[in-house]
Amino acid sequence: MKKMLFVYNPMAGKEQIKNKLSDIIQILCAGGFEITIFATQGKEDATRIVAERGTEYEYIVCSGGDGTLNEVTAGLMHLEKHPVCGYIPAGTVNDFASSLKIPKIMKNAAKLVVEGSVFHCDVGQFNDRYFTYVSGFGAFTEVSYQTPQEWKNALGKAAYFIEALKHIPNIKTHHMRIEYDGNVIEDNFILGLVSNSVSVAGYKAYSKMNIMMDDGMFEALFIKEIRNPLELQAALNALMTKKFDTERIFQFSSSKIKISSDDDVQWTLDGEDGGVFREVTMRNHQYALPIICDKSVSENVSQKYIGKCE
Repeated sequence: MKKMLFVYNPMAGKEQIKNKLSDIIQILCAGGFEITIFATQGKEDATRIVAERGTEYEYIVCSGGDGTLNEVTAGLMHLEKHPVCGYIPAGTVNDFASSLKIPKIMKNAAKLVVEGSVFHCDVGQFNDRYFTYVSGFGAFTEVSYQTPQEWKNALGKAAYFIEALKHIPNIKTHHMRIEYDGNVIEDNFILGLVSNSVSVAGYKAYSKMNIMMDDGMFEALFIKEIRNPLELQAALNALMTKKFDTERIFQFSSSKIKISSDDDVQWTLDGEDGGVFREVTMRNHQYALPIICDKSVSENVSQKYIGKCE
């Protein structure tokens, strides 16, 4: 039998896994897995258990929100050889799962762990930490981890927007120097997103159809300081239409990004508190996360990965 470590966050989402755990384990056992179960009790528990015991298992499956997957990924990145990862979403938004076509219904996601295909996904490094789909700063990026858990459980996505409305008068501007691929941009910014996903907080931020989650590249989106109502309207229109032809927004792709700020900047990683920094370097680790997903995703790999296999 294949050995599996099953890590779950009992508090994620609407705590729905408490009523689904038996069904999930039954499906996984029927799929030929010998399972060790670990329930997280606090922050970074998942990272610790995976880093300490991950080499004992062929598969590591987690259930929780994107933050739980972030912690498991961080643990995997401490291992020389990465076990196959599975994800059973139990959070409120689950951007990463949506990008990989992992079902929102937990029993179906468990079946996918048994029947799905392995996709080698990129992982982002943020200084000495990691993220699976997004790092960000500025307007609204703090909303995810500042939103009370009971709001998330009761209101779902609406809870994020309610919390976001409270922050509009307090949007802070940061003077930054952004370096990537020999380019340097220096300006005042209110928002920055560096992602490996087509969706961030439920918002599909990019209109490009050729975004690949295994191409070794980040998608970066930055919004400059909004100085008047006309610029605000132009920025909102650009975000709605995904046509970033305003001078207040710029977008690019890169495998390495360095950002320096004149002041302390609060960052978020996969929707969780990422810490406060003045200097940040982000690197893309291509193919670092072998994760089970829908077959249609695993077949749609980048040409770089095809070349590597050949």
